[in-house]
Amino acid sequence: MSPKPSTAVPYHHGNLRQALIAEGRRALEEIGAHELSLRYLARAVGVSEAAPSRHFAGKEGLLAAIAADGWRDLAALRREILTSDDTAATAAYRMLRVYVEFARHHKGLFDLMVGPRIVARDSYPELTEEGSRSFGLFASSVERAALERGWPKNALNLVTHAAWSMEHGLATLILSDRVPLSDRPIQIDHMIHFSIGLFLSAVAAGPAHLEKMLGQLPAMASHAEA
Repeated sequence: MSPKPSTAVPYHHGNLRQALIAEGRRALEEIGAHELSLRYLARAVGVSEAAPSRHFAGKEGLLAAIAADGWRDLAALRREILTSDDTAATAAYRMLRVYVEFARHHKGLFDLMVGPRIVARDSYPELTEEGSRSFGLFASSVERAALERGWPKNALNLVTHAAWSMEHGLATLILSDRVPLSDRPIQIDHMIHFSIGLFLSAVAAGPAHLEKMLGQLPAMASHAEA
């Protein structure tokens, strides 16, 4: 049996597709993607059960549109950072942090955006385009900070992927309640600030410092053979 919408928001005029997406985003935080349906949203906004199917190709089409809307909002936040007067390091810090904070404030939406619920992601151009646009803004900021510290262009993809791994790791650990460990108490905000700062300090140290550090570590080949 499908859950009943907690609060009906009658739809009167305007863009029905966007109204359904907005209601879907609200519902995600309450009932999750599994329980969300076109029928649920139709009742929530006060339209016929057939109306949403004119805008979305089934439930996955609806979820893809909601996820794309989330990426669009994140891109808007990232664009604001990229066009600010911040230094490259400050902008990169804000760029990494805004991803984590977005996840914390929109847990259900973020899980849909990055999780496995939408199987055929490449089938939804809007979703892939908005996700790529958002990531492109993020990458531009990280690359700018890296270039200022002497990182060669052929290393930028690695720096960007490392930054992505760090911000996404933080977000997913926090959202899955994996941190803090009960026997290692910390403040979440302090952990976020420290982790991003630690990563950016490595970027600021430059490629020569990394090469020196890697030279002190076991070679990948010998490590793999062990």
